[in-house]
Amino acid sequence: MSHPSLLTAVHDVLVQSALPVQATESAHPLSIEYTTVTAQLGAVINTTHRLNHALSQLNDLPLGENATKFVALMKEHTALTSSINQSAAASASLSSLLRGDNRAIYPDTSLPHPAKIAEWGRNLGMEVFVDGSTTVLAGKVLVLDVDINDYVAVKTSFANNTNSNGNSSAAPELDIFLAREVTRWINAARCAAGIDTAVGHSREDPAIEAARRSRAIQEHLRYLMILDGLAAAENEKGLRWFMEPVVVSDHIRKQVVSPRMQTLDKFLTQHALPLPFLVTPSLSFIVWLSPRGYLQLLRSSPSSKQSSMWNIDIPIAHLKTSLLDILEDVTIATLRLVPCAEVAKSKMNSSDVPGDHTLLSAPSQMWVLDFTAKLPQNGVVMCQNRMRVIQGIIESRPIDLVSMGSMSSMGSISSLGNMSNMNFGEFGVASTNGSGGTGRSWVDLLVNKNSSAEYYTATYKSPNDIHPPLHLRLLAPLEPGFLLQRVPVRSVIQISRSIFFQVVREQCWLNESLSILQWSPETQVLQSPQRLSNAQQGMQPEDAASTTLLASVLAGTVAPQSIPVNVYLPFSPLSALSQPADPFTSQHSGLGMGPPASAGSSSGASLFGPGDLEMEMDIPGLSMSMGGSVDMDLGIDLSTSADPMQQPHGSETCPPPMIVLTSPGPVPRNGLVEIRVMLGEGHGSAVGENGVWVEASPGVETGYMPDVVRRGGVWSLPGRVWNKG
Repeated sequence: MSHPSLLTAVHDVLVQSALPVQATESAHPLSIEYTTVTAQLGAVINTTHRLNHALSQLNDLPLGENATKFVALMKEHTALTSSINQSAAASASLSSLLRGDNRAIYPDTSLPHPAKIAEWGRNLGMEVFVDGSTTVLAGKVLVLDVDINDYVAVKTSFANNTNSNGNSSAAPELDIFLAREVTRWINAARCAAGIDTAVGHSREDPAIEAARRSRAIQEHLRYLMILDGLAAAENEKGLRWFMEPVVVSDHIRKQVVSPRMQTLDKFLTQHALPLPFLVTPSLSFIVWLSPRGYLQLLRSSPSSKQSSMWNIDIPIAHLKTSLLDILEDVTIATLRLVPCAEVAKSKMNSSDVPGDHTLLSAPSQMWVLDFTAKLPQNGVVMCQNRMRVIQGIIESRPIDLVSMGSMSSMGSISSLGNMSNMNFGEFGVASTNGSGGTGRSWVDLLVNKNSSAEYYTATYKSPNDIHPPLHLRLLAPLEPGFLLQRVPVRSVIQISRSIFFQVVREQCWLNESLSILQWSPETQVLQSPQRLSNAQQGMQPEDAASTTLLASVLAGTVAPQSIPVNVYLPFSPLSALSQPADPFTSQHSGLGMGPPASAGSSSGASLFGPGDLEMEMDIPGLSMSMGGSVDMDLGIDLSTSADPMQQPHGSETCPPPMIVLTSPGPVPRNGLVEIRVMLGEGHGSAVGENGVWVEASPGVETGYMPDVVRRGGVWSLPGRVWNKG
C-alpha cells in the first residue's frame, strides 16, 4: 500500500483541526480523548516536517523555461487531489455517524423478534442458529441460548469446558444479566410498537429507549466476543476470562465484608461495593450513591431479609435491577478490557503484595476502571488536587501538575516546543488568558459547562416554610477541573485500596451537594437610571416606618425577605473554629482567595494581574465583619503564591472536602454564624455515622446536623440555625 501524498496528509490535518477538543473534555492521561489528541498532535508535527522538506526541495529545483507548465500541472494535481480528499472525508464522516460510538440513536418501532438477535450475532462474526423462539449464538468458546417465548431465558455454556453439566449453566450470573437486558429491550420495543403501553415508566420516548437498549445488547455481545477471542487462545484454561468478574468480587468481599448488618449508604463511606454483571458483562463498583438514590432504593426494597453475603440493608438482586433506573444518582466504576491503543501508556508498578490478585493480562488489552456511566457528564468531575492524588496512587509517585499545560487551552503549536521531549503522563493547570485571569474552575465544569464565572448564586426554599428563602452565593474555587473517565489498573489491591475510591467518593459528595441546587452565574447589577424621589412623586418617604414595623424590629420578630449565605469550598485545611487564629491568614490561605500565579512564572508580581493591587480585595469573614473593603497596607508579604496547587504535595495526600456556610446570626445574636461541613476525617462538635463532621460557631447546636447532611439537607443548615435562634 502506497503512502499518502503530502497533500493528503495536509488535508487530513486540516480536517482534524476543524474538530477541536472542547474545554470540558480536556485531554489528560485519564480521559478517553487522550490518545486521539496526542495522535493528532503527532500528525501535525510529522506533516509540518514533510511540508518543510517539500518546500525546500521545490526551492532548489531548477525549472527554467518549464516553470509555467510545471506550476499549471501542480495546480491541476492539487485540485484533483483536493476533490478526492473531500469525497473521502465526507464518506468517512457518514460512516462514523452510522457506525461510531457517538452515532445518533434513531427511533425503533419494530417488534421484538429472535431474528433481530440473530442479526446482531452475525454482524459480530458469531455462528447463529434459530429454532422458533430460541436463538443460539456461538463463538469459538462461548455459546448463548436465548429463548424469548413467554419469558426471557438465557443459558451460557462453553465449548471447551470438559467439566460442564449439560443441565446447568456455566455462568448463572451472566445468564441473569443477559436475560435482564433482553427483557428490558423487549418491554421497550413492545411499548414503542404500541402493543403494551403499561410496561415500564421510562421518561424518554419508547422508540428511542428501544433503540438504545438494542445498541446496549450489541455492545455486550461485542465485549463477550473479545473475551471469546482471548479464551480461545488458551484452550480450556481460557474460561477464566469469563469468570474474572466473579473471582475479583469474591476476593474483595472476603476482605471488606462486615459481620454486622450495615446500611448501604454507611457501607459506601468505607468501601466501594463490587457487583458482577451490573451494567456490562464485567465487574462494576458502586462508588457513590446520593441520598435521594438511597431513599428510592430503600422504599422500593422488598421486606424480606437480606442474605448474609454482604450484610447490607438492601438485597443485592433488588440493587442490580433498580440501580439502572437511577444512574444520575449513582457513580459507577466498571472494570473492563479496552485495547491498549486507546489508553495512555501507564507507568504502573506490578503488585508484589502478599495475597493480592493480579488481573489477567493480554498483549493487546488493558484493564481500566471506566467512569463514563455517570450521567450526564460522561465521567466524574474532579478537582486538580484529587486528580493528582489518583495518578500518584496509580503510579506510586508524586505528581507535578504544573509541568504540562492543558491541551484544550493551547493557543498555538509553537508553545509546545520539542514534542519528543514532552512528558504526557502529567496533568496540567489550565492556562491563563491574555489578561492574566485564571482558567476555568472545576465548579464551572460541573454547573456551567459553556462558560465560567467568579460567583454563582442559587436560592434554597424550605419545603415547610420554617425559615425565609436562603440566597446562596458561591465563590468558585481557583482550581482547574478534569473529567475522570478511565483509570488503568493491574491488580485488585490497586482497585480496592481505600484511598483511591475515597478520593473519588469525596469529590462525588461535593458534586452531589452542589447539584442539588440550580446554580446560575452571578451577573453584574446595572445601576438603574435616576428616578424621581418619593417626595417628588407625592408618596410617603422611604425612611418612614410604621409603629408596628418598628416594634417588630426591636422585638426581633420581623422576618427578612431572604437570608444571605456565602458558600466557600476550601481546598486547603482550615484551623478549628475553637482555635484562635489570625482572621486574614485563616480565611485567606484556607479558602484560596488569591488567584494562582501565571503559568511559567514564580515571581511575586505575577500573583495578581496588571492593576489588580489597586482593586478592593474581598476576603470572606474579614471584609464582611469590617463592613467594607480591606486596606491592603497590612504589612503582609504577598510575594508567595497563595495557590495551594503551587505548594508541595505528597503523592497520596489531599484535605477532606469541606463546605463552609456563612450567614447572619439570628436576632438578638449579632455577627456571623459559620458552619463547616466536612466528609471524612476532621474536627467538629458533631459527627454522623456516615463520616460527616459538622463544626459551627460557638453557641450553635450541631447535634442534629450530621443526619440532616446525610439526607441531602446541607443547604438548609443556615435556615435551621436562623429558625432555632
